[in-house]
Order: sequence, then structure tokens, then C-alpha cells
Amino acid sequence: MNSIRKTINEYINKIDKMLSNGKFYNYIEYMVFPHYKNLEPNSRIELNFPMTILIGKNGSGKSSTLHAFYGAPKGYSTGEYWFSTNIDPIVETGDSERNRYFYGYKENSKSYIKEVRKARIKRSESNIKKADLDYWETTRPSITDGMIPLSDKNSRNNPVVKDVIYVDFRGEISAFDKYFYFFEPRNGKKQDYLRKHSKFLSKIFDGDDARYGRYPDNKLFDKLIIMEKKHIEIINKILGKNYIEIKMVKHKVYEKWGTSIFVKTGFKSTYSEANSGSGESAIIKLVYKIMNAKPFSLILLDEPEVSLHPSAQLRLKAFLLNEIINKKHQIVISTHSPVLIQEMPKESLKLFETNITGKFSITNGVTTQEAFYNIEDDVSDKKTIICEDISAKILLEKVLTKIRKIQYFNVIYVHGGAETIITKYLPVFATNDDFQKTMYIVLDGDKNYEKRYDIESLSLSVLESATTLEEYFKESTNCVINGYIDGNKGHGREDQKIDVYKQSIKYHYNNVYYLPSKSIPEVIILNSNYVRNTYGNIINKYSNINNINAKEIVKEITNSLHGEINDDNYRSTITILSNQFAKEENSNCIRIIKIIDTIFES
Repeated sequence: MNSIRKTINEYINKIDKMLSNGKFYNYIEYMVFPHYKNLEPNSRIELNFPMTILIGKNGSGKSSTLHAFYGAPKGYSTGEYWFSTNIDPIVETGDSERNRYFYGYKENSKSYIKEVRKARIKRSESNIKKADLDYWETTRPSITDGMIPLSDKNSRNNPVVKDVIYVDFRGEISAFDKYFYFFEPRNGKKQDYLRKHSKFLSKIFDGDDARYGRYPDNKLFDKLIIMEKKHIEIINKILGKNYIEIKMVKHKVYEKWGTSIFVKTGFKSTYSEANSGSGESAIIKLVYKIMNAKPFSLILLDEPEVSLHPSAQLRLKAFLLNEIINKKHQIVISTHSPVLIQEMPKESLKLFETNITGKFSITNGVTTQEAFYNIEDDVSDKKTIICEDISAKILLEKVLTKIRKIQYFNVIYVHGGAETIITKYLPVFATNDDFQKTMYIVLDGDKNYEKRYDIESLSLSVLESATTLEEYFKESTNCVINGYIDGNKGHGREDQKIDVYKQSIKYHYNNVYYLPSKSIPEVIILNSNYVRNTYGNIINKYSNINNINAKEIVKEITNSLHGEINDDNYRSTITILSNQFAKEENSNCIRIIKIIDTIFES
């Protein structure tokens, strides 16, 4: 497994370099949805990595988005997968409600962006073409949709030219399964029907004349495909099998058109799709399609993890990345699989969520942790942030809410201030492997002495001296650790003291953070446009806001809000001001977000 993951990381790095060096042609850079199904208006997907992964719970718009991508290139239509019926009518009232999307693509690295708009337009019948209620047309650019205007207002860009391969793994049903699970014979048992007609399928696989009844060969099946050795090797690698021969054919031996496979293994056994797993059939068909795809194709995969073991999913991901390297494909995948998400760069991950209005929102560039947590029903392994006062707790929680990471954290404040946290809590966290991964400390900025020591870079003489380690820790925190060391004839054990200080210095380096600008929370939230605009009469009485007067200023604002200063009203004021602060894009908010992201991704 580790070797495969290493290979995947190597592939990702290589693809990154290929992309920056302009190796991809007819590359779709982004897609925007001014009005499309149930997506939030003007939702946008950035395709800044050639394998794009759509993550989200069922019914969050991922498959609908794949249908839009399917209809983007020349000669393809979204209407093939999304169309109006009496039961599920597509209701559009006026041009503003017309379902549409547009995308930007580059023919090569030196060309400019060409934007193409596709809109659902009901086509009336003419002498040339039949009526089509679900016709999607390439239209002129729309400035109101946010598109780039063209010099000729009546012109339009041509759609991107790419072959499209679309595979919905939930619908990949073999010919045998189609009949066995969805048809009933007119007479007798379905087993008897399958037994009788399988002899014709056997003849097809043997290359013999398979006609029967009213069906000649060319009406009974398409061309028999005998897999090449290189295809078989890839399929074996993904599935962990030992096939030496694979045949595949599309036929209607079992009433309706479907695909059958026939395999021979190195153990001299043979079987068809009737006795294979659905994952086997799906991977065999997928590998054949992708290996025969033209360079620079658009490959769309809907839940490829269906019926695949996690190890097979991992090897499938490696195969897809390698095909991007070999043929410069663009691949878009809809998935719920943590295996397919892991290792992928955040640029490739797109998170689909249902917002409070019932619309589907899209977030570009999420981390693998965010993506993984989203497809879980509950976050069981939250990280904990310890802070020194209630104001810091409220501030951090408001910023976490803003960036939609509140569900991944517990924020706790402890009594006793920074010194208690450093001398009592930090050594416990530092000397416990589990706590090192889950417990983090965020102290007020006025406790930041701007000294951090990487334990890995300290000399051996420092690491072997408890006295020197103690000095280093004190320089970083202005504190000395007491306790946690066994007695030894009235003196602490030197070896244990060394170990505790080494672990504590390491923990301080990796797990302890400080609020920005060397400020306490009150200073940070008072330095906002909201406070200046709303409470200017109070703020203007002070020449500046600092760590000494900030709490008094908050008390004055509390008095103006509540008419009385007490602990509950003070907390209420901090909550209001923190909420407004988190809504603004200011340097301190950005720096707090960076701290949270660092903890989240660690």
C-alpha cells in the first residue's frame, strides 16, 4: 500500500509540472452555473488540476454537474441525461429561469480563454430537424451571467473539441444481471431461459456462427473484443487477479442489449460475468474504454468505487493518474470514497453541500480532511483547542463558523490563565502520543515571546542538559515546569526532567499558537470597521486601542448595549463583536484562519 501511495504522489507531482508547462490542450479551466438545476446561482468549479473530484452526500448535485460536463464539448448534449417528463417536468419561466451554464477553455497554453455558453432551448420542428424539448444550444455570451464579452456581439465561441467517456458505475449492469433481476420469461423459469440461450453466447465467445431464429450475427451482437495483453495486465493489477484471457461483447442474446465478459485465469478456470463480481465487470469495461480513448479526452466517472475493495480503489486511482500523464486527459469523478480522496491535492477537491435554502453550494479547494468529514455522518475525531479565557473561545468559534470548520473542533477555555495552561496542561499533552495529535493550545498574543525551538535542530549538548533545556523552555514561555518527575533522594530524576522538557519544547513548537499582533482578543475584535462605525463615540475617546485599555472599552460598549456591566452581558458583547469581526476580511482574521487551517491540516 505504501508503495502505491508513493507512486500516486509521484504521479501528482508530475501532473502538476505538466500542467504548469502547458502540456494539456483544449483544457477546460472552469465551469459556471448562472442557473442550473438546484445549484446555488452562479456556482463555479475551478478545474486547476486535471483530476477533479466532486465530494458530497447523496442528492447534493454531483451527478447533475457531471451531466453538465458531458454536454460541454462539441457534439454532446446535457439533454441526453437530463430531460423533462410529465412526472419530472423541467419548469422554466422566462430567460432568467432558463437552465444554462458556461465554461472557459484554452486550446493550448499560449491561447486566450474562450468562454462557451450552453442553454436549454426548446427546439421547434422544422423541415430539417425534429422538435426537441430538451435541446441545449451554444449561445452568444451573456454579460449578465458574468461572461467575457466578444468584440462582435452577434458571435459566439465554438465549443471545446474533446471526446467524452461517461461511466455511471451504479448503472453498469451486465447482460446476465439485466435479465436475471429485471426480466421474467414468458414461459418457464428464468434459469431455463438463461441456460438455453447461453449456448449462443458461448458460440460468440468461441468465434463461431451464433445466429438463431430471426437474428443474423450482425443483429445479435457487436464485434467480439479480445483484450490485449497490456490491458489484461492493468486489470490484473487493479483487481489483484490472475487473468490470462479476457473477452467482451455487447449482445442481445438475453432479450435486451447488454455486455458480457468471459475470463480465463492462470488457474485454468473460466467464467462469465454471471459468476464474477460487479466490480470485475465494471473495471474490465472501464479499462478498455480509457485505454482506447483518444488523447485529451474528457472522462467522467460517477461513483467508480461501487463494488470495489479499498485496495482496488487505490490502484484504480493510480491507473487514472497515469493515464492523465500518458494521454493528457481531463478526468472528473463523483465519489463518496475516502480512498479516492486521500493524497489528492486540495486544488482537485470540490465539496458539494446543501445550504439552508435547499440549494447545493460548491466549495473549491477543500482539504482531504474536510472532504472526508463531509461524507461521514458524524465527526468522531475532533481536535481540541485550549485557550485561556472566554473571549478567546468566542472569537475562535466565530471564525471557525465563518470558515465552516466548527464541526471539526472543540474549543475549551480553562481557568487559571496562560501560566496554568503551560505549566500544568502542556506537559501532560506533550508526553502523551494521542494528545499530541488532538490537543492544541492557542494563547493570547501578549504571551508570545517569539521564541520557538525545533527539538530536531538542537545540539546533543543541549539535549543532554536538563538545565539548558529548562532555560530554552523559559525563553519560549516565561514559565518553568514543576512536577511530573519522580523524586531521587530529594532531587528530581535528571533523565525524566530531560525527557519532559524535550517533549514540552517539541509540543510548544508544533502545537502552541498565539493570537496575532501580540494582542488579547478584545484588541482584535475592537479593531474592526463595524466597531469604528457603530461605536465611534466610545472608540474616539481613546488615542489607541491596546492590551491595557481594551477590556475597559468593551465594558463601555457593554454598558451602552445592555445598560449594565456583568459577566453575562460582557460575554454577550464579545459574542456580538466577534461575530461582526469574523464577517470582515481583515489581516487579523486572515491570520487566525491560517492558524486554524494549520491545526486542521496537521
